[in-house]
Amino acid sequence: MTERGQLILLPEHCGRERQDLVGGKASSLGELVRAGAKVPPFFALSSKAYDEFIEYNGLRPLVEKIGKTRDLQEVQAVAEEIRSSILSGSFPQHLESELLRAFSELVNRWGSVAVRSSATREDAVVASFAGQFETYLGVRREDEFLQSVKGCYASLYNDRAVAYRHKMGLPQDDIQMAVVVQGLVRARSAGVMFTVNPVNGDPSVIAIESSWGLGEAVVKGEVIPDRYLINKVTLEVLKVDLSPSKNVRYVPLDDGLVVRVETNERSGELSLEREEALELARMGKSLEAYFGHPQDVEWVVGTGLGGEEGVFVVQSRPVTVATTVSRPSWQSSIDDPLERVLAILMKGVKV
Repeated sequence: MTERGQLILLPEHCGRERQDLVGGKASSLGELVRAGAKVPPFFALSSKAYDEFIEYNGLRPLVEKIGKTRDLQEVQAVAEEIRSSILSGSFPQHLESELLRAFSELVNRWGSVAVRSSATREDAVVASFAGQFETYLGVRREDEFLQSVKGCYASLYNDRAVAYRHKMGLPQDDIQMAVVVQGLVRARSAGVMFTVNPVNGDPSVIAIESSWGLGEAVVKGEVIPDRYLINKVTLEVLKVDLSPSKNVRYVPLDDGLVVRVETNERSGELSLEREEALELARMGKSLEAYFGHPQDVEWVVGTGLGGEEGVFVVQSRPVTVATTVSRPSWQSSIDDPLERVLAILMKGVKV
């Protein structure tokens, strides 16, 4: 696969200096590769491709309109029209051909892929958009792949994203969507890691959350995960909390399809071994030093290309102030799922 016209970019072309072109998620993945982390193979569909799609489908007037609208209800009405038009739109022929060629090369090697939104203003330290845009797991067919890309584009204008930009005083028309297409690891367990304590912001502590299957259940707050607290300096395990409530899992099947399963199997067992937690902590410490800022890392333990097993990093972004104050799976005082969601939306914290 080669780079063409800055529409499709390989990992070596996705560093932080190209964030405007590949978005926060892809630029972070590019930096992870440079930092020596084990990252599943990926390519990025750039913001230039998004612009081509918008122009090709005649959506520029609607984007300009939403940029001039000030009333939130009117903003959401225009956003709904944009979403509908994107989902029913089509790709320019040359772009679709390039997309399908890159997709085929990756899916033939890996079996299935994850298609993830990578907005150009996502994961900024001050205003985080994390968790607001779409991700599609277990994508294998060309038709579902193209629709997943359009779904990522449309999520730029979902109700939560436009409401967040409105609340933060950010322009609605000055953000673009790139897309990450990445090989999907056959996960045994997965989760998130903070290189600061998410409860009190203590910079001397690394916090790891883990559950069975892919990490979506942890990121979405659908389970109470197992937790490790590790001293960042000495790498001493300070505390381990075994959760019995890990009954929701996102599991990749043999054919690559990802299914959501509810089961109590192994719920009473730790989903992450002590040595794996320490390996993650060392990796988190190294990534924090590389990026120069505390990190919120998504990771997965499982099997990759050619049966290679180990700990893979699938995302790393700066920890925001909101993250160190609150995260759904750490809000043990809020037991009702709906109440947790409402609290998240009101606070605007990352999920």
